[in-house]
Amino acid sequence: MRKLKFTLFAIPFLLLLNSKEASAYPDFIGYGYSSCITCHYNGLGGGALNDYGRALFATEITARDVYSKDTDEEEIAAESGFLGKTQMPWWFRPGLKYRGLWYKVNPGSNQTIEKYVNMQQDVNLNFFADKKQNIALITTLSYADAYPPHSQVNEWDFYMKEYYLRWKANNNLWFYLGQMDKAYGIRNVDHTAVNRSPITLGQFDQSQGLIAHFTYPTWDIAAEAFFGNSYEKDSERYKGGSITGEYQVYEKFKVGGSLLHEENDSARWDLAAVTSRLGLSKGSSVLAEVGLQQKKDKVANTDATLGTYAWIESLISIRRGYNILTSIEASKSDINKSSAENLKYSFGAMMFPLPRTELRFMAVNGKAYDDQSGQYDSWMLQSQIHISY
Repeated sequence: MRKLKFTLFAIPFLLLLNSKEASAYPDFIGYGYSSCITCHYNGLGGGALNDYGRALFATEITARDVYSKDTDEEEIAAESGFLGKTQMPWWFRPGLKYRGLWYKVNPGSNQTIEKYVNMQQDVNLNFFADKKQNIALITTLSYADAYPPHSQVNEWDFYMKEYYLRWKANNNLWFYLGQMDKAYGIRNVDHTAVNRSPITLGQFDQSQGLIAHFTYPTWDIAAEAFFGNSYEKDSERYKGGSITGEYQVYEKFKVGGSLLHEENDSARWDLAAVTSRLGLSKGSSVLAEVGLQQKKDKVANTDATLGTYAWIESLISIRRGYNILTSIEASKSDINKSSAENLKYSFGAMMFPLPRTELRFMAVNGKAYDDQSGQYDSWMLQSQIHISY
Protein backbone atom coordinates (compact mmCIF):
# COMPACT_ATOMS: atom_id res chain seq x y z
CA MET A 1 0.00 0.00 0.00
CA ARG A 2 2.87 2.40 0.80
CA LYS A 3 4.38 1.64 -2.62
CA LEU A 4 1.10 2.45 -4.35
CA LYS A 5 0.61 5.74 -2.50
CA PHE A 6 4.15 6.80 -3.34
CA THR A 7 3.62 5.91 -7.01
CA LEU A 8 0.35 7.83 -7.36
CA PHE A 9 1.82 10.98 -5.81
CA ALA A 10 5.26 10.75 -7.40
CA ILE A 11 4.18 10.18 -11.00
CA PRO A 12 2.59 13.62 -11.58
CA PHE A 13 5.56 15.37 -9.95
CA LEU A 14 8.19 13.49 -11.96
CA LEU A 15 6.31 13.96 -15.21
CA LEU A 16 5.91 17.69 -14.75
CA LEU A 17 9.66 17.96 -14.22
CA ASN A 18 10.14 16.27 -17.58
CA SER A 19 7.47 18.13 -19.54
CA LYS A 20 8.70 21.63 -20.22
CA GLU A 21 7.67 21.49 -23.87
CA ALA A 22 4.85 18.92 -24.08
CA SER A 23 2.15 19.13 -26.72
CA ALA A 24 -1.26 17.66 -26.03
CA TYR A 25 -2.78 14.58 -27.60
CA PRO A 26 -5.64 14.00 -28.08
CA ASP A 27 -7.02 17.16 -26.49
CA PHE A 28 -5.41 20.33 -27.79
CA ILE A 29 -5.92 22.49 -24.73
CA GLY A 30 -2.40 23.85 -25.24
CA TYR A 31 -3.61 25.52 -28.45
CA GLY A 32 -6.47 27.16 -26.55
CA TYR A 33 -9.13 24.68 -27.68
CA SER A 34 -10.47 23.58 -24.30
CA SER A 35 -13.79 22.24 -25.63
CA CYS A 36 -13.82 18.96 -27.58
CA ILE A 37 -16.83 20.06 -29.60
CA THR A 38 -14.60 22.58 -31.40
CA CYS A 39 -13.03 19.74 -33.43
CA HIS A 40 -15.29 16.69 -32.94
CA TYR A 41 -18.89 15.92 -33.76
CA ASN A 42 -19.10 14.36 -30.31
CA GLY A 43 -18.78 17.10 -27.70
CA LEU A 44 -17.04 14.73 -25.26
CA GLY A 45 -14.23 13.98 -27.71
CA GLY A 46 -13.24 11.02 -29.84
CA GLY A 47 -14.72 9.84 -33.10
CA ALA A 48 -14.83 11.68 -36.39
CA LEU A 49 -13.41 15.19 -36.83
CA ASN A 50 -15.55 18.02 -38.15
CA ASP A 51 -14.33 20.40 -40.89
CA TYR A 52 -12.61 22.70 -38.39
CA GLY A 53 -10.90 19.75 -36.70
CA ARG A 54 -9.57 18.51 -40.05
CA ALA A 55 -8.19 21.96 -40.85
CA LEU A 56 -6.59 22.27 -37.40
CA PHE A 57 -4.92 18.87 -37.76
CA ALA A 58 -3.48 19.93 -41.13
CA THR A 59 -2.29 23.42 -40.17
CA GLU A 60 -1.13 23.11 -36.54
CA ILE A 61 -0.33 19.46 -35.83
CA THR A 62 1.05 18.04 -39.10
CA ALA A 63 4.52 18.90 -40.44
CA ARG A 64 4.53 21.01 -43.58
CA ASP A 65 7.75 19.58 -45.04
CA VAL A 66 5.97 18.41 -48.21
CA TYR A 67 4.76 21.96 -48.92
CA SER A 68 6.84 24.78 -50.34
CA LYS A 69 7.56 27.85 -48.27
CA ASP A 70 5.21 29.81 -50.49
CA THR A 71 2.19 27.65 -49.55
CA ASP A 72 0.14 29.46 -46.93
CA GLU A 73 -1.80 27.77 -44.15
CA GLU A 74 -5.19 28.63 -45.65
CA GLU A 75 -4.35 26.61 -48.76
CA ILE A 76 -3.24 23.66 -46.61
CA ALA A 77 -6.49 23.89 -44.63
CA ALA A 78 -8.51 23.93 -47.87
CA GLU A 79 -6.92 20.59 -48.86
CA SER A 80 -7.90 18.86 -45.60
CA GLY A 81 -11.39 17.86 -46.74
CA PHE A 82 -12.32 14.29 -47.63
CA LEU A 83 -11.88 15.07 -51.34
CA GLY A 84 -9.23 17.73 -50.83
CA LYS A 85 -10.34 21.10 -52.14
CA THR A 86 -13.48 19.61 -53.73
CA GLN A 87 -16.47 20.69 -51.67
CA MET A 88 -18.81 18.02 -50.35
CA PRO A 89 -22.59 18.70 -50.15
CA TRP A 90 -23.49 20.46 -46.90
CA TRP A 91 -25.64 17.55 -45.71
CA PHE A 92 -22.95 14.84 -45.89
CA ARG A 93 -19.45 14.35 -44.46
CA PRO A 94 -17.70 10.98 -44.92
CA GLY A 95 -14.43 9.80 -43.41
CA LEU A 96 -12.02 6.84 -43.45
CA LYS A 97 -9.74 5.72 -40.60
CA TYR A 98 -7.15 2.96 -40.45
CA ARG A 99 -4.78 2.14 -37.59
CA GLY A 100 -2.32 -0.75 -37.73
CA LEU A 101 0.00 -1.97 -34.96
CA TRP A 102 3.19 -4.03 -35.17
CA TYR A 103 4.58 -5.25 -31.88
CA LYS A 104 7.29 -7.55 -30.57
CA VAL A 105 7.12 -8.84 -27.00
CA ASN A 106 10.37 -9.40 -25.06
CA PRO A 107 12.69 -9.05 -28.11
CA GLY A 108 15.80 -11.24 -27.96
CA SER A 109 14.30 -13.83 -25.60
CA ASN A 110 13.17 -17.39 -26.32
CA GLN A 111 9.57 -16.40 -25.62
CA THR A 112 9.46 -13.47 -28.03
CA ILE A 113 6.24 -12.88 -29.96
CA GLU A 114 5.95 -10.74 -33.09
CA LYS A 115 2.65 -9.75 -34.66
CA TYR A 116 0.84 -7.18 -36.82
CA VAL A 117 -2.72 -6.23 -35.89
CA ASN A 118 -5.31 -4.20 -37.79
CA MET A 119 -6.61 -2.21 -34.82
CA GLN A 120 -9.02 0.17 -36.50
CA GLN A 121 -10.77 -0.01 -39.88
CA ASP A 122 -13.59 2.53 -39.83
CA VAL A 123 -15.86 4.30 -42.30
CA ASN A 124 -17.52 7.44 -40.95
CA LEU A 125 -20.79 8.48 -42.59
CA ASN A 126 -22.23 11.67 -41.11
CA PHE A 127 -25.48 13.33 -42.24
CA PHE A 128 -26.97 16.75 -41.38
CA ALA A 129 -30.53 18.02 -41.50
CA ASP A 130 -29.57 21.70 -41.74
CA LYS A 131 -26.57 23.77 -42.83
CA LYS A 132 -25.75 24.82 -39.26
CA GLN A 133 -25.52 21.12 -38.32
CA ASN A 134 -27.92 21.53 -35.40
CA ILE A 135 -29.35 18.07 -36.13
CA ALA A 136 -26.96 15.33 -37.22
CA LEU A 137 -26.73 11.57 -37.62
CA ILE A 138 -23.20 10.37 -36.81
CA THR A 139 -22.27 6.81 -37.78
CA THR A 140 -19.14 4.64 -37.80
CA LEU A 141 -19.09 1.41 -39.81
CA SER A 142 -16.23 -0.78 -38.57
CA TYR A 143 -14.60 -3.91 -40.00
CA ALA A 144 -13.89 -6.76 -37.60
CA ASP A 145 -10.68 -8.48 -38.67
CA ALA A 146 -9.19 -11.48 -36.84
CA TYR A 147 -10.52 -10.37 -33.45
CA PRO A 148 -14.32 -9.91 -33.38
CA PRO A 149 -15.03 -7.49 -30.53
CA HIS A 150 -18.46 -8.87 -29.62
CA SER A 151 -20.09 -12.28 -29.37
CA GLN A 152 -22.59 -11.61 -32.16
CA VAL A 153 -20.09 -10.25 -34.68
CA ASN A 154 -18.53 -12.87 -36.94
CA GLU A 155 -14.89 -12.91 -37.97
CA TRP A 156 -14.27 -10.84 -41.13
CA ASP A 157 -17.47 -8.87 -40.77
CA PHE A 158 -18.73 -5.28 -40.94
CA TYR A 159 -20.76 -3.90 -38.04
CA MET A 160 -22.03 -0.51 -36.85
CA LYS A 161 -19.71 0.45 -34.03
CA GLU A 162 -21.28 3.85 -33.51
CA TYR A 163 -24.55 5.48 -34.53
CA TYR A 164 -26.31 8.33 -32.77
CA LEU A 165 -28.47 11.37 -33.35
CA ARG A 166 -27.01 14.68 -32.21
CA TRP A 167 -29.33 17.61 -31.50
CA LYS A 168 -28.15 21.09 -30.58
CA ALA A 169 -31.00 22.45 -28.48
CA ASN A 170 -29.18 25.78 -27.97
CA ASN A 171 -25.63 27.08 -27.59
CA ASN A 172 -25.35 25.54 -24.12
CA LEU A 173 -27.22 22.22 -24.43
CA TRP A 174 -26.63 19.21 -26.67
CA PHE A 175 -28.33 15.80 -26.76
CA TYR A 176 -26.92 12.53 -28.12
CA LEU A 177 -29.15 9.46 -28.61
CA GLY A 178 -27.87 6.11 -29.90
CA GLN A 179 -24.81 3.88 -29.62
CA MET A 180 -21.62 5.72 -28.64
CA ASP A 181 -18.76 5.85 -26.14
CA LYS A 182 -19.77 6.16 -22.50
CA ALA A 183 -19.46 9.56 -20.83
CA TYR A 184 -16.50 9.10 -18.50
CA GLY A 185 -12.95 10.33 -18.00
CA ILE A 186 -10.42 11.37 -20.65
CA ARG A 187 -10.87 9.65 -24.00
CA ASN A 188 -7.25 8.99 -24.82
CA VAL A 189 -6.55 7.08 -28.02
CA ASP A 190 -4.71 4.17 -26.34
CA HIS A 191 -7.59 1.76 -25.71
CA THR A 192 -5.32 -0.65 -23.77
CA ALA A 193 -4.48 1.97 -21.12
CA VAL A 194 -5.59 1.49 -17.51
CA ASN A 195 -8.38 4.05 -17.92
CA ARG A 196 -9.84 2.34 -21.01
CA SER A 197 -10.25 -1.42 -21.70
CA PRO A 198 -9.48 -2.71 -18.17
CA ILE A 199 -12.47 -0.76 -16.81
CA THR A 200 -14.91 -1.52 -19.70
CA LEU A 201 -14.21 1.70 -21.63
CA GLY A 202 -12.20 0.25 -24.50
CA GLN A 203 -12.26 0.57 -28.26
CA PHE A 204 -15.34 -1.63 -28.69
CA ASP A 205 -17.22 -0.85 -25.47
CA GLN A 206 -19.76 1.55 -26.94
CA SER A 207 -23.26 1.44 -25.48
CA GLN A 208 -26.74 2.52 -26.50
CA GLY A 209 -27.85 5.46 -24.43
CA LEU A 210 -28.90 9.09 -24.05
CA ILE A 211 -26.50 11.90 -23.14
CA ALA A 212 -27.41 15.44 -22.10
CA HIS A 213 -24.36 17.71 -22.42
CA PHE A 214 -24.36 21.19 -20.86
CA THR A 215 -21.46 23.35 -22.03
CA TYR A 216 -20.50 26.87 -20.95
CA PRO A 217 -17.32 28.97 -21.34
CA THR A 218 -15.80 27.90 -18.01
CA TRP A 219 -17.49 24.56 -17.27
CA ASP A 220 -19.35 21.70 -18.84
CA ILE A 221 -21.10 18.59 -17.59
CA ALA A 222 -22.62 15.53 -19.28
CA ALA A 223 -25.00 12.92 -17.82
CA GLU A 224 -25.79 9.61 -19.51
CA ALA A 225 -28.14 6.66 -19.10
CA PHE A 226 -26.97 3.63 -21.12
CA PHE A 227 -28.37 0.19 -21.90
CA GLY A 228 -25.57 -1.92 -23.41
CA ASN A 229 -24.02 -2.63 -26.79
CA SER A 230 -26.46 -3.72 -29.48
CA TYR A 231 -24.12 -6.52 -30.65
CA GLU A 232 -23.98 -8.21 -27.25
CA LYS A 233 -26.39 -10.73 -25.80
CA ASP A 234 -28.82 -9.21 -23.32
CA SER A 235 -27.12 -10.99 -20.40
CA GLU A 236 -23.77 -9.42 -21.40
CA ARG A 237 -25.01 -5.84 -21.82
CA TYR A 238 -23.85 -3.39 -19.18
CA LYS A 239 -26.69 -1.10 -18.12
CA GLY A 240 -26.30 1.92 -15.90
CA GLY A 241 -25.42 5.57 -15.89
CA SER A 242 -22.57 8.05 -15.66
CA ILE A 243 -21.77 11.70 -15.16
CA THR A 244 -18.65 13.63 -16.13
CA GLY A 245 -17.65 17.28 -16.09
CA GLU A 246 -14.84 19.84 -16.16
CA TYR A 247 -14.24 23.29 -14.72
CA GLN A 248 -11.79 25.84 -16.13
CA VAL A 249 -9.67 27.10 -13.22
CA TYR A 250 -7.89 29.51 -15.53
CA GLU A 251 -7.03 29.64 -19.23
CA LYS A 252 -5.61 26.31 -20.47
CA PHE A 253 -6.13 24.55 -17.12
CA LYS A 254 -9.20 22.42 -16.47
CA VAL A 255 -10.00 19.99 -13.67
CA GLY A 256 -12.81 17.49 -13.72
CA GLY A 257 -14.40 14.38 -12.31
CA SER A 258 -16.41 11.36 -13.42
CA LEU A 259 -18.69 8.75 -11.86
CA LEU A 260 -20.05 5.56 -13.47
CA HIS A 261 -22.21 2.63 -12.34
CA GLU A 262 -23.03 -0.35 -14.54
CA GLU A 263 -23.93 -4.02 -14.27
CA ASN A 264 -24.93 -7.05 -16.28
CA ASP A 265 -25.85 -10.61 -15.26
CA SER A 266 -22.28 -11.51 -14.28
CA ALA A 267 -20.59 -8.35 -12.94
CA ARG A 268 -21.11 -4.93 -11.41
CA TRP A 269 -18.71 -1.98 -11.83
CA ASP A 270 -18.48 1.30 -9.95
CA LEU A 271 -15.93 3.87 -11.15
CA ALA A 272 -14.82 7.29 -9.93
CA ALA A 273 -12.05 9.51 -11.29
CA VAL A 274 -10.53 12.97 -11.11
CA THR A 275 -8.94 14.45 -14.23
CA SER A 276 -6.85 17.42 -15.23
CA ARG A 277 -5.75 18.99 -18.50
CA LEU A 278 -2.99 21.59 -18.33
CA GLY A 279 -1.78 23.70 -21.23
CA LEU A 280 1.79 24.82 -20.64
CA SER A 281 2.33 26.87 -23.81
CA LYS A 282 1.08 26.86 -27.38
CA GLY A 283 0.51 23.22 -28.24
CA SER A 284 1.95 22.03 -24.92
CA SER A 285 0.02 20.16 -22.25
CA VAL A 286 -0.15 17.34 -19.71
CA LEU A 287 -3.18 15.05 -19.33
CA ALA A 288 -3.90 13.04 -16.17
CA GLU A 289 -6.59 10.75 -14.77
CA VAL A 290 -6.56 9.04 -11.34
CA GLY A 291 -9.44 6.85 -10.25
CA LEU A 292 -11.03 4.10 -8.18
CA GLN A 293 -12.45 0.91 -9.69
CA GLN A 294 -14.74 -1.44 -7.79
CA LYS A 295 -15.85 -4.73 -9.35
CA LYS A 296 -18.17 -7.41 -7.99
CA ASP A 297 -18.38 -10.91 -9.47
CA LYS A 298 -22.13 -11.63 -9.33
CA VAL A 299 -21.74 -15.23 -10.47
CA ALA A 300 -19.31 -16.24 -7.71
CA ASN A 301 -21.11 -13.85 -5.31
CA THR A 302 -17.82 -12.81 -3.75
CA ASP A 303 -17.13 -9.49 -2.05
CA ALA A 304 -16.49 -6.55 -4.34
CA THR A 305 -12.83 -5.63 -4.86
CA LEU A 306 -11.74 -1.99 -4.73
CA GLY A 307 -8.76 -1.05 -6.88
CA THR A 308 -6.99 2.09 -8.10
CA TYR A 309 -5.54 3.33 -11.38
CA ALA A 310 -3.56 6.32 -12.61
CA TRP A 311 -2.72 7.45 -16.16
CA ILE A 312 -0.60 10.45 -17.23
CA GLU A 313 0.59 11.33 -20.72
CA SER A 314 3.11 13.89 -21.92
CA LEU A 315 3.97 14.76 -25.51
CA ILE A 316 7.19 16.75 -25.91
CA SER A 317 7.29 18.74 -29.13
CA ILE A 318 10.58 18.68 -31.05
CA ARG A 319 9.20 20.68 -33.93
CA ARG A 320 5.91 20.82 -35.78
CA GLY A 321 4.83 17.30 -36.63
CA TYR A 322 7.53 15.54 -34.56
CA ASN A 323 7.12 14.73 -30.87
CA ILE A 324 8.38 12.56 -28.03
CA LEU A 325 5.56 10.67 -26.32
CA THR A 326 5.73 9.59 -22.68
CA SER A 327 3.04 7.86 -20.64
CA ILE A 328 3.03 6.30 -17.20
CA GLU A 329 0.32 3.98 -15.86
CA ALA A 330 -0.22 2.45 -12.43
CA SER A 331 -2.93 0.09 -11.21
CA LYS A 332 -3.75 -2.18 -8.29
CA SER A 333 -6.74 -4.54 -8.46
CA ASP A 334 -7.45 -4.71 -4.70
CA ILE A 335 -6.18 -2.13 -2.22
CA ASN A 336 -7.67 -3.97 0.76
CA LYS A 337 -5.64 -7.15 0.25
CA SER A 338 -2.18 -8.12 -0.89
CA SER A 339 -2.35 -7.92 -4.67
CA ALA A 340 0.05 -7.06 -7.45
CA GLU A 341 0.80 -3.45 -8.27
CA ASN A 342 1.28 -3.00 -12.01
CA LEU A 343 3.30 -0.20 -13.59
CA LYS A 344 3.81 0.59 -17.26
CA TYR A 345 6.14 3.16 -18.75
CA SER A 346 6.01 3.98 -22.46
CA PHE A 347 8.50 6.16 -24.29
CA GLY A 348 8.93 6.89 -27.97
CA ALA A 349 8.11 9.12 -30.93
CA MET A 350 4.76 10.22 -32.33
CA MET A 351 5.04 11.90 -35.71
CA PHE A 352 2.75 13.53 -38.26
CA PRO A 353 5.16 13.77 -41.23
CA LEU A 354 2.50 13.85 -43.98
CA PRO A 355 -1.08 15.10 -44.26
CA ARG A 356 -3.60 12.57 -42.86
CA THR A 357 -0.78 10.37 -41.49
CA GLU A 358 0.42 9.50 -37.99
CA LEU A 359 3.39 7.28 -37.13
CA ARG A 360 4.41 5.95 -33.71
CA PHE A 361 7.50 4.12 -32.51
CA MET A 362 7.40 3.09 -28.86
CA ALA A 363 9.26 1.07 -26.25
CA VAL A 364 7.06 -0.19 -23.41
CA ASN A 365 8.30 -1.45 -20.05
CA GLY A 366 5.98 -3.33 -17.70
CA LYS A 367 6.60 -4.05 -14.03
CA ALA A 368 4.62 -6.03 -11.46
CA TYR A 369 5.27 -5.73 -7.73
CA ASP A 370 3.95 -8.48 -5.46
CA ASP A 371 4.65 -9.05 -1.77
CA GLN A 372 4.69 -12.82 -2.30
CA SER A 373 6.86 -13.16 -5.40
CA GLY A 374 9.07 -11.29 -7.86
CA GLN A 375 8.74 -11.06 -11.63
CA TYR A 376 11.05 -10.00 -14.41
CA ASP A 377 10.23 -6.80 -16.29
CA SER A 378 8.41 -7.21 -19.59
CA TRP A 379 9.42 -5.25 -22.69
CA MET A 380 7.61 -4.54 -25.91
CA LEU A 381 8.55 -2.69 -29.10
CA GLN A 382 5.69 -1.11 -31.00
CA SER A 383 5.12 0.79 -34.21
CA GLN A 384 1.84 2.20 -35.48
CA ILE A 385 0.52 3.76 -38.63
CA HIS A 386 -2.67 5.77 -38.69
CA ILE A 387 -4.26 6.96 -41.95
CA SER A 388 -7.22 9.32 -41.78
CA TYR A 389 -9.34 10.69 -44.64
